[in-house]
Amino acid sequence: MTLRTRYICQEFGTFFLLALIIFILLFMIRPFLWFMDLIINHFFTIVTVGKFFLFSFLEVIPDIFVLAFFTAVIGTVARMNMEREYWIFLTSGISGKQMLGFFVVSGFIFCFIEFWFCFFVSPSSTYKSRLLLNQARVDEPMKMFRAKSLIKEFPGISIYVRDIKGISLHEIHIVQRMGSDTVCTITAEKGKIQLNTAGYLYLLLENGFFITHSIERSRIVLKTSFEEYSFQLPYRMVSDFNPHRKPKEMNLFLLVDGLAKHSDNELLVMLFKKIFFVLLPIFYLFIGFYAGTEIRMYGYMHILGIGLLMGLASYFVILAGEGIVYKTGNNWFFLSVPLAFFLLVILLKKRSSNVV
Repeated sequence: MTLRTRYICQEFGTFFLLALIIFILLFMIRPFLWFMDLIINHFFTIVTVGKFFLFSFLEVIPDIFVLAFFTAVIGTVARMNMEREYWIFLTSGISGKQMLGFFVVSGFIFCFIEFWFCFFVSPSSTYKSRLLLNQARVDEPMKMFRAKSLIKEFPGISIYVRDIKGISLHEIHIVQRMGSDTVCTITAEKGKIQLNTAGYLYLLLENGFFITHSIERSRIVLKTSFEEYSFQLPYRMVSDFNPHRKPKEMNLFLLVDGLAKHSDNELLVMLFKKIFFVLLPIFYLFIGFYAGTEIRMYGYMHILGIGLLMGLASYFVILAGEGIVYKTGNNWFFLSVPLAFFLLVILLKKRSSNVV
């Protein structure tokens, strides 16, 4: 590795790590708030909350990764320009195109990594994160159950549980009023909370019996034992419990398969967006390189700040393009985003033609 390449690698790596840390802090504010909420207000173990936080990070890693790359390119070139190192390279016979070659190689490497993040890592993590959130809402009613206490939170039902171990209930006694004359008593060795397809909670009871008793006649109407019994609770969860993956939760193969089976506007937009993000390092390396030669900032933090602001501005342009597509229903409007980036590359290249 030549001295020039090693020097650029060191500068690029420093800016990339700093930008990566800052973008992680920015993009992880909302997951961090959810993180605290899951610990405080939901029945969630520390291990499960840690998984949710990790999935939330991997969900946004394609955005963070490519923006950090953009900031690193701008920062490296702008700092070299600030210290006149860029001009030293030019006067020593090393052209701007040769220095640009380093970033081109880096851009293609980042494209391959971004492809893996966009089409496999992020969709899988988004889906797993949703499942964890749904499970948090399912487990939340567990706070109603207290060992050796009479639970009356469910209308018309009284429940007594002798012991609770994790999410398992032991020695359960249920009394339910059925009409004006009938009372049903259910006793089970153990049970756990489940969710049916309609969104209702139910207790999956094991090894017990239930007795139906008539109050007026003072006699048992029915008595039978069971190995497994589903007792539905009058408590419905308001959430999305559809196990099917949403478009943003589909990997490359699922997106292609979904489009092959039927034309779906949302699937097509998601595929366009992911392909664009995979190619985004190529756009960013040219925009960042040409913009870096034009920046006249003095001070390391000033240059880093400009790079971060430019990265966020470009990200908002992408979000705006996606929003226009969903608003109008025309998929081709999303092509305006890469077109805008391409025109920006042409404009910056013309402005920097005398120094590249």
